[in-house]
Amino acid sequence: MPDVLTNRQLNRATLARQMLLERSQVTIPEAVHFLGGLQAQQSNDPYVGLWSRLDGFTHEALTALIVDRTLARATTMRGTLHLHTADDLVGFRALVQDFLEAMWKSNFLRRFGSEDKAKVRRAGVRILDRGPITSGELGKQLKAKFPTAEALSLSVLLQMSETLIQVPPTRIWGNGAAPLLTRVENWLPPARPALTRTDLVRRYLAAYGPASINDMQIWCRLTKLSAEFRALDSALVVFQGEDGRVLYDLPDAPRPAADAPAPVRFLPLYDNAYLGYDNRRRMLSESDMKRINIFENFKPAVLVDGVISAGYVVSRRKDAARLEIEPYHRLSKKQVREVEAEGEAFLRFMEDGAASYTVEMQPFVA
Repeated sequence: MPDVLTNRQLNRATLARQMLLERSQVTIPEAVHFLGGLQAQQSNDPYVGLWSRLDGFTHEALTALIVDRTLARATTMRGTLHLHTADDLVGFRALVQDFLEAMWKSNFLRRFGSEDKAKVRRAGVRILDRGPITSGELGKQLKAKFPTAEALSLSVLLQMSETLIQVPPTRIWGNGAAPLLTRVENWLPPARPALTRTDLVRRYLAAYGPASINDMQIWCRLTKLSAEFRALDSALVVFQGEDGRVLYDLPDAPRPAADAPAPVRFLPLYDNAYLGYDNRRRMLSESDMKRINIFENFKPAVLVDGVISAGYVVSRRKDAARLEIEPYHRLSKKQVREVEAEGEAFLRFMEDGAASYTVEMQPFVA
């Protein structure tokens, strides 16, 4: 019978893989590659995620890598925006392409009128190849040619059928403008390594294991991955979760002790450290999961002792920066001090150049 891993043991394994147990010395591209991309729905999400993971991280370093095309942002896993290395992006996108097209059909086909998808795609490609354009303007121009469809259904069709890159100067730190889009063929060199489903299983387990097949399928939205796990059977170790789930892992991947110290970490609004699983109890306690639906609370998370323990809001009025933290359960005085200390460093990162910084820990309300 496989060894049983507690949720706390799984938590420490995830933190170690996700570079959240201690900040890593690896380069930004190495981190983005290892993590299989960073969720990037919000412009600043990758910056926040990497600040909490990498020693000495700066805004300027990540921006430079986006500008020089070492990294690029596009729609991949789960139909959401991710920041990938240039070498990874096309391979990840190819694997989830069928899911993206099915996602468009489910959400937009009834809003597409009587238009011909192939004609819309050809027209959209011609527009995109003239130069970077916003999604809104793309939809507007397509609507003029295909009047029976809603503009949004037209622009999203192009985003789901073509790999569209969000190009700088939009979607970098400090730029809140609507993202400019171009086709990947106009932005990255054509020769990129292929990525197989089996490759993806190995990479997922390296960064997220131990994990179940369903965990991985939620992370990437691929289905029927049992065959790939079976093909790797002799190369994997098998565990069991507290609830009896079968969990897979790479033999030599780190699995720290359950009592390994876990520092306070601030995560972005969306982060695969918790979104990358079907069963998220390793990152969120059972009691908090029952008491509050954190995943619909729309507040980025604070990790205390490795688990989601609070949400936060950053604000700035003139030169006064403020960080408000709302705890989801009672924290000890020592934990509060640790949150406040990390919070001040985080606020200075988020609002560099402010004249004053205030961290406010709100009282816990049961």
